[in-house]
Amino acid sequence: MKRFAPAFLLVLALATLAPPASSKPRDPVHEITSEIICPCSCGEVLSGCTCDTGKAMQATVENGIKAGKSKKAIVGALVSQYGEVIRGAPKPEGFNLIVWVAPFAATLLGFVIAFWILRRWVRRRKALVAAGASDRTIPFPSGRSPEAEVDALRARAEEELRELRMKR
Repeated sequence: MKRFAPAFLLVLALATLAPPASSKPRDPVHEITSEIICPCSCGEVLSGCTCDTGKAMQATVENGIKAGKSKKAIVGALVSQYGEVIRGAPKPEGFNLIVWVAPFAATLLGFVIAFWILRRWVRRRKALVAAGASDRTIPFPSGRSPEAEVDALRARAEEELRELRMKR
């Protein structure tokens, strides 16, 4: 498991960084507006927003594209005007990097814990089978068979009953 962890993380990182393959070119306005969230109370993605604020932001994007501005410049202007809250996903830098790394780390940790628990269960079961116990019986801590344990408990109960009768 430890040998494959770095390779797994590398493949996972490359898969998340690789751009999606598309056969047709996308509309540059839609490409930008699909990554921005409207800052008003509707909270929709800008490409589908119909409120006045959303329409004004869409017009800003369209005008920026017509003026020949880059995607980074247009998004930067909108972020400076409305704040980081309009980004659909935070920039993967600084403290925001936690948002990108934490889900993968939590998933990996969950798999490691599940693997560890399952391995313990399998080892425990193998130890019971190796000790001569059948699949349905678990040996008592005393090492006696279940029948011997029941006989010992019955004898103890009878002894305690005799003691109680004598005290009366």
